[in-house]
Amino acid sequence: MPTRTQAARTRTSSVPIRHPEVEILARVPLFSGLSRSQLRSVAQLAEEVSYTAGRMIVRAGSPGVAFYVIVEGEAKVLRGTIASARGTWRLGPGDFFGELALLDGRPRSASVVAETPLRTIRIERAPFRRLLKEQPAIALALLEGMATRLRGTLEGVTV
Repeated sequence: MPTRTQAARTRTSSVPIRHPEVEILARVPLFSGLSRSQLRSVAQLAEEVSYTAGRMIVRAGSPGVAFYVIVEGEAKVLRGTIASARGTWRLGPGDFFGELALLDGRPRSASVVAETPLRTIRIERAPFRRLLKEQPAIALALLEGMATRLRGTLEGVTV
């Protein structure tokens, strides 16, 4: 039975990330409330994963097990089944997807396909949840950041 790393290499190229990921993760709204130290803790969970053009990265309806930030290349998002995809839009460097997967692990609401060779930072849900249990201050900072974003969204809504 292949190890996780071997399995990943049959479909992608996977390399541990070092320091640039802290800067990349700092620009992700989900992590905007984290300190540098907290960002480094999250970054230690990250791995760089590359995909060839045309490769399916996540499939709608599949379990949400990881979060991705695009470092290089372009991807397209497809809502619905691949055969009847609608609401297609493009993602490029700095864009991210799967942030809810880190928190709830529920099925994906869309598919993402690499349009060009794609380099990403990937963080898996299970190690991320372990980190939140070990460092609850990170969980609190995430909640505060999410509340701020939600409040900003709701400010334009009358009740």
